[in-house]
Amino acid sequence: MKLSTYLQIFLVIAAFMFIFGLMAEESKANYPEADINDSAWAGKFDYSTEINNSVKPVQTALENIGDEEKGWFVKILSGIAAIPAAVIGIASLILGSFVHGGAIITGSLAILAIPAAIIAIIIIMIVVWGIIKLVEIYQRWQI
Repeated sequence: MKLSTYLQIFLVIAAFMFIFGLMAEESKANYPEADINDSAWAGKFDYSTEINNSVKPVQTALENIGDEEKGWFVKILSGIAAIPAAVIGIASLILGSFVHGGAIITGSLAILAIPAAIIAIIIIMIVVWGIIKLVEIYQRWQI
């Protein structure tokens, strides 16, 4: 399977989770007598600020390169700093996706009262699968 297929599967799963979250919010608003308790998962799986903060140095360096008001020396230094920051940022995003994904899966399964041993097995299987896929991607670049 291609990497794009995995990303599409991830996006479909994320869309379903988003839809169910919206359904729960709307049900709480329209049917208050149903007493829907979403406190176990409401707001706990939002990692967008952490992701945005990890990409902020690259964004700042690229904005400095494109800014007409900045001098040529600042543009050169920003370009030199942007490349290592982008490489390190991409690596940290990939490894961070394992951490965030593990937290989301662990939290979701814990909310569903799945035993901890099964959750640990699922997380280990996903980490091993992810490492194998990263090695496959790395070996494809070795041409």
